[in-house]
Formats: sequence, C-alpha cells, structure tokens
Amino acid sequence: MFTKNKKKFQKKIVRMPNKKDCVYCNKKTLPSFKEAESLRKYLSIRGKIVSRDRSGLCAKHQRVLATEIKRARTLMLLPYVSYEA
Repeated sequence: MFTKNKKKFQKKIVRMPNKKDCVYCNKKTLPSFKEAESLRKYLSIRGKIVSRDRSGLCAKHQRVLATEIKRARTLMLLPYVSYEA
C-alpha cells in the first residue's frame, strides 16, 4: 500500500534568534579585571557570573569576561560570595 511521507507535508518552523549586541564587540575592547565596577554588571545578586543568554555577550568575550572576573576575585576587587540577599 501507499505510505505517506509525513515530513513532506509538515510545515517548517523557522525561529529567529533574539539578537543581542555584544558590548565589547561594539566598543572593540576586551574586559579587564582593573575595571571592577564594569565587571559587577555581569555578576548576579549572589555573586555568580551571569550566563551568556542574560549578559548578551558573544562566546569569545564571555570566556574572557569569566577569566577577568576570576582574576579580580583573587585580587579582592570583587567578592566571591555576596550575602546581601
């Protein structure tokens, strides 16, 4: 008998990703541990590093940001844990 190919009749759903512009790509700079105040923007209330989805950074700058935050923590420019909450 005839078997219909279901894939032939299904509609393709195309999802457009939400584009967020990377701040560091637009400025053409790299994050630095010396700018502790700008790095605080990428920490949660508890002191955790915010994910790429929420920060809006590209993969390259998110990796650099994570290492710079860790450097700032070892120099005591940023806290490891925040007890404000």
